[in-house]
Amino acid sequence: MLARRATPIYLVEDIDDARMRYIALGFVPRETSDDGCVGVSAGQTTVILLNHEYAERTLPARAVALLEEKPALYVWVESLEDMRGELRDTFIGEAKLAGMREWAVESPQGLMVFAEASRPH
Repeated sequence: MLARRATPIYLVEDIDDARMRYIALGFVPRETSDDGCVGVSAGQTTVILLNHEYAERTLPARAVALLEEKPALYVWVESLEDMRGELRDTFIGEAKLAGMREWAVESPQGLMVFAEASRPH
């Protein structure tokens, strides 16, 4: 598996308030097509912010529970299938969303979401 980049994911109570706090620190918002999810960037650093409604709609229940405990890591990979043999952690579920195919995995460090760009059939 070749990781391309990794971004922390934070579950927030009020996404608009969280967005504004990051903007006040100099981060630039990276809006998505869903009001429940926004990225914020400063230089090469990006953070993903999710509200509860978005998390519950797009992630398995166990993944949401882990995210409620502590931040998660979103890792873009070249190929989910190529990394299947490397996974030593507990697979929680798969989702296809916004042109991405995602695998939620429970690791000793907490939730990790591995993602690759969806391939056309």
